[in-house]
Amino acid sequence: MKNIKLLLVAILGFGLSLNAQTKKATNTLLWEISGNGLKKPSYLFGTHHFTSRKFADTMRVLQEKLKSVDGVVGEIVMDSTVQGRMAPFLMMKNNTLDSLFTPAEYKEVDDYIKAKNPDIDLKALNTLKPALVSIMIMLLDNPEIKEITDGIDDSFQKYAKSNAKSLYGLETAEYQGALLFDSDLQKQKNALLKSIRESDKNKLKIKELTTYYLTQDMDKLTDFFKTQDEETKEFMTEMLKNRNNRWLDQLPALMGKESLFIVVGAGHLVGDEGLIKGLQAKGYTLKPIATN
Repeated sequence: MKNIKLLLVAILGFGLSLNAQTKKATNTLLWEISGNGLKKPSYLFGTHHFTSRKFADTMRVLQEKLKSVDGVVGEIVMDSTVQGRMAPFLMMKNNTLDSLFTPAEYKEVDDYIKAKNPDIDLKALNTLKPALVSIMIMLLDNPEIKEITDGIDDSFQKYAKSNAKSLYGLETAEYQGALLFDSDLQKQKNALLKSIRESDKNKLKIKELTTYYLTQDMDKLTDFFKTQDEETKEFMTEMLKNRNNRWLDQLPALMGKESLFIVVGAGHLVGDEGLIKGLQAKGYTLKPIATN
């Protein structure tokens, strides 16, 4: 693993033309937030963590709105301390992979990894949590993700820093570390095995998500994030619904202080429990903005 930052965005969270447009007004990733006492509008933008900044760079209107605000909000502030703060959550303290898995399961994982990259030895990963190994396998299955060196999420934070704009995080690296890697080890093990056994299905789902994102098809994105199996239902409730509720508690005070460009994963925008409807329920006016 060259960079924990890549592994972080790989969980949460492309063959089409970057200029693809849709006809439906609400099919946009960019929304203006106004009303409810705000002196200046803020903006909400949904990202796909596997997308290059080039996607946003093509959006003239988005760039104009970004320049107009006083600050940028991200899920966390990505700085030089994040990797060190996340590191304690990645390792098992009193367990190992070869103890957690049966010999047959261990061989299944080892064989799968070696088929993708013979240079990776599962023994060298023996103290890593299964959730982290799952992410590594996802990257092996989708090598194009590792080619993204300038991700869309980080690009907004770099812009804020280089243009003397305020920068806020809605949660800490420690919270995300616990969310992603502190679940029950047996559940992590079962999820890892399932990811191997359903690898073709998972690769199709990533392509599906990418298509819906690049075409800004909010209806399809809503359906995509609504579909859950029983194994992931609890995790996805915390990943989306519960985090959204915590963010909705924070955003009014932040927007009341200054105008903001709020950048979070697109899955957090959509659905009955998403940020768009959540902000509307708090009395704000949400207006879809065509991005070009």
